[in-house]
Amino acid sequence: MTDADPTIVDQVRAGRLDPELAALLWLLASHRVAVHVVPSGAADLAGAVRDLAAEPALVSGGPGASIEEVLRQPVPLRPPTGAIVVTGPDGRVSAAHLLRPPVRDGAGHVRPQAPAVLAAWIESEGQLEHFAWGVLPELAAETGQKAGDLEAELDERATFLRALAESGPRDADATRGALLAWHRHAGAAH
Repeated sequence: MTDADPTIVDQVRAGRLDPELAALLWLLASHRVAVHVVPSGAADLAGAVRDLAAEPALVSGGPGASIEEVLRQPVPLRPPTGAIVVTGPDGRVSAAHLLRPPVRDGAGHVRPQAPAVLAAWIESEGQLEHFAWGVLPELAAETGQKAGDLEAELDERATFLRALAESGPRDADATRGALLAWHRHAGAAH
């Protein structure tokens, strides 16, 4: 990343996503849960999410303009679990989904699970509505945490990102430094 590449904080400032969704994507990328941003023109957002992880992250961009188009891809673009973030023509997130692994039913048959909606843009309200609470136990299991701990960490990250967006540095390198310092602080606290 260069100083000219937008950070996740720049993306929040630009209204492309809110601190809550940014915090969730940051947490997923940090725990090596795949994040796929579509369409491929949303490279700035994919790069900003990739930039959040303290170690190499599974963040990609690719074809498709909806969750349905991504799921119809002939070659799997995803591991069994991950997030798909769909952006609109203006670069703003229109929806984020959690791909869920298949489960076994009571008879032992493997059944696919439909993607869960993590967030969706509500045009009449001019904001994202969040639904990650509905799959918090699944997210916690995927990241190796308890649901309550995960919820607290998401709140901490969202608060930190909101503060950076409102009054943090405008310089990308300084913003990345602040995010890295948060990683170090959070690692020592947990």
